[in-house]
Amino acid sequence: MNFLLKIVCTGLLGAFVLLAVAAPARAQVNVNINTAPPAWGPSVPAGTQFYYIPEIDGYYDLYARRYIVFRKGRWVPVVALSGYDPYAFHPVVLTTYRGRQPWAYVREHRVRYPRPVVVVRPRPVVVVRPRPVVVRPVVVHRHSPPGQVKKAYRAGYREGRHDDHGHGHKRD
Repeated sequence: MNFLLKIVCTGLLGAFVLLAVAAPARAQVNVNINTAPPAWGPSVPAGTQFYYIPEIDGYYDLYARRYIVFRKGRWVPVVALSGYDPYAFHPVVLTTYRGRQPWAYVREHRVRYPRPVVVVRPRPVVVVRPRPVVVRPVVVHRHSPPGQVKKAYRAGYREGRHDDHGHGHKRD
């Protein structure tokens, strides 16, 4: 009986191993390319990768999320542009272009999409002039009896004839 039990256990173990190995291997690969436009850009149809931005005379890559600008004789990808507000851009969606180098058609894009004219009006200069401080002298005679100078000063202080350095504090 002992021999029969070993054969059954070995058979069950072998069946379990075969089921575990024979289970179909399922590999799932998700490739998610986020082509959602940035908050400042217009919506784009599927398959669109680039904006042309006339204000910077460059491009924005939707896949890489980088600007592509011409600097020092080369087209260079940069993450951010200093001195520019992207919400002021007028990006053009390049729906007909397929490829990795849209700058090959930069002359055509410059002609077709010229830079918008931005009129900057100077802000009016506001001049704030301080109010003049009026100081009224306290009339004190040269030979006042003791204590009278102090009384005259207090009387002038109560009537508002003092210099409070423009703070407007008055005491009663």
